[in-house]
Amino acid sequence: MKTLHITLATLVAILLQPVLALITFFPLMGAEFSISNFPPLDLLAIFGLAVMAVSILPILLFGIPCFDALNKTQKLSFLSLSGCAAAMAMLPYLVITYPKPIPGFTANLSWHGHVLPYYDNGQPMAYAWLRYAETALGFGAHGFLCGTVFYLFWRKYRTQEV
Repeated sequence: MKTLHITLATLVAILLQPVLALITFFPLMGAEFSISNFPPLDLLAIFGLAVMAVSILPILLFGIPCFDALNKTQKLSFLSLSGCAAAMAMLPYLVITYPKPIPGFTANLSWHGHVLPYYDNGQPMAYAWLRYAETALGFGAHGFLCGTVFYLFWRKYRTQEV
């Protein structure tokens, strides 16, 4: 029975990922939704399936063992699980995509309505680092919300230890 409610909490966390992604990632990418420019439903369905497919592996490989370790050491709380989930969601992005020097590359991009230098002669400018931090925080918020949903569902429906 203990495994069943952990499995259900995991399933709820995975199925909620597309909703969390719509809330956290589209605004970060500059999308503004209104009735007139709302994306087609087939595009949202493909987006939702892609988000779920990408989120299954980290939840199963890192989230469940983290939950189990926190539970066994009696350190499990809302904040500890959600904090671990946020860190695990941010870590791959932080490691893989940090702004690297690109020899000879110069670019200006728009950020919140202002055109700012992104790269100047191959060196990442302040905007590149700000965008890197903003996107990492988006992943962190996504992980934090996932950990929170998992913890609240698990807490509400957990069974008593025998």
